[in-house]
Amino acid sequence: MTLMKKLTLLILITLVAAISACSDDDNNPQPNPVEYVSAEAYLEEIGFSGSALIRRGNTDLLRRGFGMADIASGTQNDPDLIYRIGSMTKAFTAMAVVSLKRDGLIEGYDQTMSDFDPEYAHGDKITLRHLLTHYSGIPDYISPIEEAVNNQGQFFTPDDIYDILKESSEEDGLLFEPGAQWSYSNSNYLILGILIEELSGMSYHNYLKEKVFDPLALAHTKKGENSIGGQGFARGYLGENEVAPYQMQLAYSAGDLVSNIEDLEKWGDALLGDDFLTAEEKLDVFAPPFSQDDFFTSGMGWFTISIDGTLFYNHGGNIDGFSSIIALLPETGSIIILLSNQQDWAPLNETLETIVTNEF
Repeated sequence: MTLMKKLTLLILITLVAAISACSDDDNNPQPNPVEYVSAEAYLEEIGFSGSALIRRGNTDLLRRGFGMADIASGTQNDPDLIYRIGSMTKAFTAMAVVSLKRDGLIEGYDQTMSDFDPEYAHGDKITLRHLLTHYSGIPDYISPIEEAVNNQGQFFTPDDIYDILKESSEEDGLLFEPGAQWSYSNSNYLILGILIEELSGMSYHNYLKEKVFDPLALAHTKKGENSIGGQGFARGYLGENEVAPYQMQLAYSAGDLVSNIEDLEKWGDALLGDDFLTAEEKLDVFAPPFSQDDFFTSGMGWFTISIDGTLFYNHGGNIDGFSSIIALLPETGSIIILLSNQQDWAPLNETLETIVTNEF
């Protein structure tokens, strides 16, 4: 049995025990629905902690911080502060893959993993597009690897994790035939990060800096440190408890970036505009919407969804101490960004849907 399979089984046992210990809904009543008056009042009422931008076209509806960035010092959250963005990193990784194609380092997104690593089992069936859109069938590494780190004190580099995934693919196979179904997996984007390094001859972060951060003047977007805090940074919390340091190399190209409202607004405007992405590239990056509202389709680092006829592209993130979400509304050039310094802040998707429904 591979390490990946052993770790996965350990996680499943832990989850089953946790689920069994949970009380039923009758013992955990849900709060009453919040009456929507404005985005600002709504975020205040639901206890949002972080920074928010809600922009309709070029007009700001809201740009401010909520709650505390540092409870100990009494520092309030502010849009200028830098936050971990977790899986919102994936959109940047996808853009790096677009840059690989521009640079002629890949032929296209339908090339298989076998073209780059002939020894990866089932790699002849897995395309770059499968990785980019979560149709690969490769299991997610995050939970079992974090379990090994937290409970057994193990240390893993991205290359270590790649080797574990490779061994797992050979001995245990895939979760499903590539392309047959969708399953969100951080493993897809870790593999893409390693591929970016091998093909570009640069580190993943330096390639992003050259191809994305510098061209768009994203001065605050970069690899996050294991410990976050200090001037210019929001501290991360789980409830009222500040989170311990996190080994950011575990998240790597699936989620290790930090950023702020200003940079992410520039990023969103670049993607919505006509200069940074060509029309052809947009067709690859942003999937067409599902024919029915409230069902998402998966593009390259972005999900496409329509709510009450309003089309938007979005992606969220969750990492130790932080939660985040961004939405781009192409029909009006509008942007919504919520960066929270609360981990596992579950209402983010719900909050985004409420704001879209009421404001757009």
